[in-house]
Amino acid sequence: MSNLSESIKSKLAAMAEDYIRQLPARFDEISRYTENAKDDQSWESLEILKNSIHKLAGSGATFGFDELSEKSKKLEEYLSSFLQDSIIPKSPDWNDFDCFLSEIEDICKPEENVEELEELEELDEISVSGTDDNRIDPQLDRYERNMLIYLSDKEDSILSEISDQMAIFGFHIDALSSIAEVKEYLGQDKCRLIIVNSSFIENSDTAGSELMQLKKSCSVSLSFIFIAERNDFTLRLKTVKAGGDAFFVIPLDTGMLVDKIDKLTSRSSHPPYHVLLIDDDPEQIAYYAFVLQQAGMITSVASNPKRVIEVLVESKPELILLDMYMPVCSGIELAAIIRQHEAFMTIPIIFLSAEKSEDKQLEALKSGADDFLTKPIRPETLIIRINAKAARSRNLRFLMERDSLTGLLNHAHLKERISIELIRVKRSGGNLSYAMIDADHFKNVNDSYGHLAGDLVLKSLSRMLQDRLRRTDIIGRYGGEEFGVILINTDSENAYNVMEEVRKNFALVKHKSDETEFYVTFSCGIASFSECESPSELNDAADKAMYIAKTSGRNKTVVYKP
Repeated sequence: MSNLSESIKSKLAAMAEDYIRQLPARFDEISRYTENAKDDQSWESLEILKNSIHKLAGSGATFGFDELSEKSKKLEEYLSSFLQDSIIPKSPDWNDFDCFLSEIEDICKPEENVEELEELEELDEISVSGTDDNRIDPQLDRYERNMLIYLSDKEDSILSEISDQMAIFGFHIDALSSIAEVKEYLGQDKCRLIIVNSSFIENSDTAGSELMQLKKSCSVSLSFIFIAERNDFTLRLKTVKAGGDAFFVIPLDTGMLVDKIDKLTSRSSHPPYHVLLIDDDPEQIAYYAFVLQQAGMITSVASNPKRVIEVLVESKPELILLDMYMPVCSGIELAAIIRQHEAFMTIPIIFLSAEKSEDKQLEALKSGADDFLTKPIRPETLIIRINAKAARSRNLRFLMERDSLTGLLNHAHLKERISIELIRVKRSGGNLSYAMIDADHFKNVNDSYGHLAGDLVLKSLSRMLQDRLRRTDIIGRYGGEEFGVILINTDSENAYNVMEEVRKNFALVKHKSDETEFYVTFSCGIASFSECESPSELNDAADKAMYIAKTSGRNKTVVYKP
């Protein structure tokens, strides 16, 4: 437990102590269920008793009380044999049961002080990947991602050109000239990427190794992009040995440089995964929620199976962690109910249970689950499995909803969002504007410079839209060189001002094909909710305004007037 922060040690210890204090009450509850089962002689009361013992076996494993967990499992198996054979236990059977139960009572209600329980020492074996002091891949905000360092051992004209072009995309560059300055700058936690002029390592015997050492010692992900005036194997190899992640030759293609920066910085800036925990045991839910939260995840909780669908609609989790046995319905039955809803078909379901029966585990997987984890499970193992499943789920959803070139919403999902946002604004009031954008003379770009250059132009435009617009605004690729933008809580006048600023800045972006540099503009049409009340009306109005912009000279923004 030495790798954990003191705050996590304290929290886990407090959870274990709470669990110990509640063990007598848990045992008393099982005793009541036992008497009910003896008196009722019914399958229902026997099932309730078995599930309460299963819960004790699972919680014992979770908190490191192995003996309690193993004895509870044996008692659970004893009852399961009667249920499987459809036999109601007789008096001699209950005598045997009481013998097993007395062994559990000795653990739950020991004569010695509960603080002296040896099982508490098992907490020292608990390890959590990620703590409140050092979370896994913390999300960087836009300000941090757009702060860059330019490292060079001399003053040069390259810095001025890079600064001007990158400023169009919202990046701010600070020029430094030594490793010492870089270390001090990184200590302020402002930057995750450094653009290095290759002369910095060419003119020094130690600069390359110092950069690599800096990268290895940095507590967060740090990336190097090297720029050079020549392109040869020896220089490229030298930059790789210095920790280089990318290599660009001057004159720079700004679009490709911005695209590479986005890819490198987004590795550590993805939003946290959202996990829904479904379990009727509050202690176990608190424990696993705490472990996942310390790994940087968001957690929601559902303890009542009847409310799970409602919680799914509200919380929209990326993964479900589900207990095997609960009142009202089993985890297998609940998984089947979840899979009946088309909206939740692709959400990964992972069972977490003390159930060791291979047949039961296979039955759970057949119900629509994606994995089965057995308690006890090490926290780091749980985190790795959940991260892997959630990442795959997010990637699949991204591919289904997004345009493969730009990463923006595809045509179908953009139109869907227009409908959703119109319903929202009608219900709650406010403003809404929709802008359609079309790159000017784009066929000439493809014909003159090639489709690869055309793709880079579209990616540059999508990147600028994402940078210049608010996070609440919705951007999609309508098709080809056309884009759609839903401007939330924005009237037509403000929408015009926003899109005009984007248009003017994009016209300044320098694109490159081989040795040729060129510029591209776009035309934009805007329509607002005040003039159009249906999605089709809004789309048609924006399209008409864009057509007017095209036919009246291009490179302009036009607002639709009825």
